Amino acid sequence: MTASCPRIVTGLAFACALALAPQRARAESCTYSVDPSAIGVTWTAFKFTDKTAVKGRFNATKVSGPTSAPSLQALAKGLSMDIDGMSVETDNPARNATISQFFFGVFQPAGKIQASVADVKGDEAKGTIDMKITMNGVTRVVPFAYTATPAGEVEAKGSFDMMDFQLGNAHESIHRTCEEQHKGTDGVSKTWTDVGVTVKGRFAANCA
Repeated sequence: MTASCPRIVTGLAFACALALAPQRARAESCTYSVDPSAIGVTWTAFKFTDKTAVKGRFNATKVSGPTSAPSLQALAKGLSMDIDGMSVETDNPARNATISQFFFGVFQPAGKIQASVADVKGDEAKGTIDMKITMNGVTRVVPFAYTATPAGEVEAKGSFDMMDFQLGNAHESIHRTCEEQHKGTDGVSKTWTDVGVTVKGRFAANCA
């Protein structure tokens, strides 16, 4: 076992749905589009008493839904994501194996994470996306705050507690496995249960 072994979740997919294109006159008719392969999800977990961040992503994700729609809201609400937690990537092979086996492998079913957009509230610059996330057989709606640029780049950030998804066993498993690696300068081993998730994507608008 090398480096740190965070507990993460992901959880998540999601805010696949945020998007922004340059503001257009209301009289224009626009088609909004997205490239699913350009949507990326990263997670942030925390160790040590001083809450040091450890970050990662996933190598196996599948985004489904329309690639174009007459409005941003329609495009966003049609998007969903399947994530294979066993494909976790931290740029450290030993750590990847530890997290896969002792965290995501404890899920029921193992490693399975699903997310879909339940609602979008906001405008072309900022707002909130409600993501319906299912993992470990538990479904919760998690709000993601999004911002978007006139160039169409969007970023959405959300967070949740593992215990909201009944992941006590997974948390205990990864904490016990990484107990020494998560021991800080104060001599206390700490694996936090809160997790941050960031979704980035790029949307475009063609207006006539």
